[in-house]
Amino acid sequence: MIHVTEEKDFLIRLNGLIGGAQTLLDVGSGPGPLLTSLHARQIVALDVHKPYVDYIAAHYPSVVPLHADALEIGRLFVPGSFTAVTLVDVLEHLEKSAGYELLRQAEIIARERVILFTPRGFFPQEAFDHYGLNGEKYQMHRSGWEPEELAALGYEVMVMKGFHDASNPAFVNAYDRDHEPVDALMAVKRMA
Repeated sequence: MIHVTEEKDFLIRLNGLIGGAQTLLDVGSGPGPLLTSLHARQIVALDVHKPYVDYIAAHYPSVVPLHADALEIGRLFVPGSFTAVTLVDVLEHLEKSAGYELLRQAEIIARERVILFTPRGFFPQEAFDHYGLNGEKYQMHRSGWEPEELAALGYEVMVMKGFHDASNPAFVNAYDRDHEPVDALMAVKRMA
């Protein structure tokens, strides 16, 4: 199922889907800019770049930091380990086949739901670390996703029209200030 909305309140929608989960695995947390805003009782923040994980450990004492590759979650956790798994701005950093594999693994370890957020289509982003923590090679975009692809996997997809615009420095760097805004996708797959 695919819905289209003009609404851009990303965090309210994300937390509505998280729904106060008991346990949440946030895959690809970066240095954790969203962690204190996520409505879950216990959060494990996983990232492949150790300086991001170290930053999380130093700044978010209630979050469990984990240094690992996202594609290892199926090996690290048993099926149904977490109420929910979030992948916020993660899929676009992987090659398409790796993105599909990550979704497959997330669906196994999520007891209730997998939630993702990604630009619609290919959003060109070079290897630039906005956080200044030398994670450039992890910041490059390698794939683009369309709502029909996610819907075919059983996700409920919300197309957030014009979400990425000139207010986003990455958008301005990729395009220019006058470029037409780019949609974003928020999607959820319910396991139960």
